[in-house]
Amino acid sequence: MGRQERLRAILNTLRQSGRISINDICDSFGVSLITARRDLEILESQGLVERTRGGATIKSITGDSPFFKNLDLRKEQKERIAKKAIELLNNGQVVAAGGGTTVYYAMKAFESSSIHTLTIVTNSITTAWAIINLSKPFNLVHSGGTVRQGSFECVGEYSSMLFERMYFDCYILGASGVSSAYGVTVADFEERNLAELIIRRSKTVILLADSTKIEQSAPYKICDLGKIDVLVTDTQATPSQIEALRSFGINVISV
Repeated sequence: MGRQERLRAILNTLRQSGRISINDICDSFGVSLITARRDLEILESQGLVERTRGGATIKSITGDSPFFKNLDLRKEQKERIAKKAIELLNNGQVVAAGGGTTVYYAMKAFESSSIHTLTIVTNSITTAWAIINLSKPFNLVHSGGTVRQGSFECVGEYSSMLFERMYFDCYILGASGVSSAYGVTVADFEERNLAELIIRRSKTVILLADSTKIEQSAPYKICDLGKIDVLVTDTQATPSQIEALRSFGINVISV
């Protein structure tokens, strides 16, 4: 059993019982104490477990964060956007994925899609969590780094180091605002820096933004609209808004 498959199995055990010991990992998977500890270190670095003496417990990521407050807002529109977005992907691609609720729904939508082989690279704990819970054997790579409270995205030098060393067929990202005047914007400076880096390393950039984000702006600009290849939004975006966005060469899909 490879490490990725073993990590999934450890998380499944944690979801069922709430805790696991290092000895349990050694006995169940036939690995050494060093390997078992390393597995828990990896899961801890991704914010998925809390280490305890001799093992780990499942980490709850619910609460009053902006992510969870927004998760059910406009859920139907976000799920339609998510489903359409992954229809643009092909088996075997290397895909970078950001954070946010709509990207989270996109990862969940893979479960019922025809896609069965992907490498997904993310800096987001919530995006990674959605992928881990899929039944499909996707190759998941998480950047690690400093976790931003509220968004659960990892940022900083450690996170950037991974993305600087990779190229991507596609980048799926969300944003706080999409504006003809101000481009694509977000609320956090470090998240903005990482998103700009990933765009430079990606062949195709797919932006997921429900209509409430159109012609809105946040403090930090990721890029000009001309850097976006595809924007998937919902049908409440007005014809004039869509026309304005298409004038920048974006393929705007409204669902």
